[in-house]
Amino acid sequence: MEKHKRPGNELNFQKRYSFAFKKQAVEPVLNGQMSQRYAAEKFGVSRNTLASWCKDFGMDQSPKNQSKNKEIKKLKDKIEELEIIKDIQQDMLAILQEQVGADELEKYLPEQLFKEIQKAAKKLK
Repeated sequence: MEKHKRPGNELNFQKRYSFAFKKQAVEPVLNGQMSQRYAAEKFGVSRNTLASWCKDFGMDQSPKNQSKNKEIKKLKDKIEELEIIKDIQQDMLAILQEQVGADELEKYLPEQLFKEIQKAAKKLK
């Protein structure tokens, strides 16, 4: 009598991958060139396997890493906000320049800031 295999038993063996293969699969993910999902499909491994390799190579999605990602997003948002404030201030200084004259304003401002205000003044006209 022939024994019947249980479905799924063929998945119970562990396939061994070389260090070089793992590194080749993980590098594009670590460099941000492709997602874990895409890399897993491309290299023919499961997403869990690739995620484990990423963790081994230093890119885990632990709460610590997630909090770093949140902090980075928060800092990027702050930078964007500060750039908007800077633009508004430059516009205000350009208006001030029209009222008091460029020569007066140039005396009190750093050279680079004065040049940026000159550009902003041209936009306002």
